[in-house]
Amino acid sequence: MILFSKVKAGALQFVLFIGTIIVLFLFAFILMNQSHSLLGKKTDIIVDLVQTSDKVLMKSLLKPMKTGENISMPDNDLGIQTKVFKEYWGLLEKRTVTSVKGKLRFQKTGLVGAIYQNRPALYIKDDNRPMVIVGDAKISGDAHLPERGIKMGNIQGYGYIGSQLVYGKILRSKNQLPKLHNEVLQRLKMLTSTAYMPKGNTVPLKRELLLKNSFQEETIVVQGTSIALENVSLTGNIVVWATDKIHVKSTSRLRDVILIAPTIEIEEGARGSFQAISGKEILVGKNCELDYPTILAVQGNTVSQEFVNKFREPRINIGKGTSISGSVLYCDKREPKGQPLFITIDQGAIVHGELYCEQSLELKGSVYGSVTTGSFVAFENGNTYLNHLFNGKIEAQRLPQEYCGLAYENKIANGVVKWLY
Repeated sequence: MILFSKVKAGALQFVLFIGTIIVLFLFAFILMNQSHSLLGKKTDIIVDLVQTSDKVLMKSLLKPMKTGENISMPDNDLGIQTKVFKEYWGLLEKRTVTSVKGKLRFQKTGLVGAIYQNRPALYIKDDNRPMVIVGDAKISGDAHLPERGIKMGNIQGYGYIGSQLVYGKILRSKNQLPKLHNEVLQRLKMLTSTAYMPKGNTVPLKRELLLKNSFQEETIVVQGTSIALENVSLTGNIVVWATDKIHVKSTSRLRDVILIAPTIEIEEGARGSFQAISGKEILVGKNCELDYPTILAVQGNTVSQEFVNKFREPRINIGKGTSISGSVLYCDKREPKGQPLFITIDQGAIVHGELYCEQSLELKGSVYGSVTTGSFVAFENGNTYLNHLFNGKIEAQRLPQEYCGLAYENKIANGVVKWLY
């Protein structure tokens, strides 16, 4: 019987090699297991951060916040510290939520606004005159009308063809229009003042300019005296500011940007989604398609006699076949001499949302949502018809209940207009 025998060196090396491989596999398995465990924990924390951010943002809508205010909302159960910051992007309120746990951080930004249940179709100021409805005009939804009510009329041989004057409840209006939220009015006045100048990184405008800027970065500003946006693509946290005029060509692509100038012209066939804010006039051509949440806003700073004499040259003109989803507003409480025109919605044009005019409105197209106006006016064959709605349509039920728009006085933001990036 042989008790001892020699083992060849090659066999010993092979055994050591196999042992090393097994040890490495064991270490790799342990490391992979720990990585999966850490990744799972990190994923759980990120999910908690996202859910907490959503919850805290909606919770912040339950009470008013001041512009520039930064409120902290600790979550004791999950150990997440959350802050909500309020500012404005154009005329829309912007809230940024930042949630932090340990070294992990999540930020979410959204534009917020007001959601109204049972939004009325029409609110017209009581100026001691009845409202007159003519042609195939239609008011579908609740209407706040003057004490003298509404009656059928006739323009150039065209009478009212509807079966009833208002397809909804008739309520009494006051001699003052409902006010927009004071912060919205202050923002509009500030952005259209001659002293305003946007802050941010200035970049030169050039043909085929392609810019996309996150709302977590500093604002980019494109500025000049007269700006023509042609063959450009601008998306996000960008302000286009001109001291005289901005001309939006149909070849431009604008998304979520702000345009500020005394005169803004939007060419026929233009597409996009933006806020256009002016101290003089906004002219929208035919067959444009401006997506939600577009805002067209004019602050009437002065009403010159020259403008008063130009009855048929409105401050905001929406051309035939154009579709706008969002808000159209003209603000100016001063009483001009005569009865000039301030907003015209042409035949075949549609506003999906809200129209607010503190002066006179000529509605030939349709508003799927609500109209708040000082008065109606119709110009036909050289004649002026005061407080007449001729062929225009206002249909509140065609606007989704979830529509989130501008807040009125004594109303705080209670919904999300759009999540930003």
